[in-house]
Amino acid sequence: MAVILPNRRFTAYVAEHPWERDAHGLPVPPRPGTTAASGPALPGAAVVQADGSWSLRADPRHWPLRPGDRLVDGAESWTITTARLCAVAVDGAADYIAITAALDPPLVP
Repeated sequence: MAVILPNRRFTAYVAEHPWERDAHGLPVPPRPGTTAASGPALPGAAVVQADGSWSLRADPRHWPLRPGDRLVDGAESWTITTARLCAVAVDGAADYIAITAALDPPLVP
């Protein structure tokens, strides 16, 4: 088992959820710029994957996070594609949010 130690402090920007739905029942994302910070900057970690996506670990106090929400560490910003709350059975202090995300703007090779 690998452990990813905190190497950043994330502020979460959360859109209003659930998204509104159009006349056909499809979710309509909120207008750009309508997200709000959901609290203080909390410890987390970010690791770029071989395919260019990012694997993030965030403090569970940011929960709930959903696709389309953003995490910002001051220098970089990620848009969440998936988020899952992971509870560690032996010690709740080790709980975390496992996130896949895209860097905005993406890294240029």
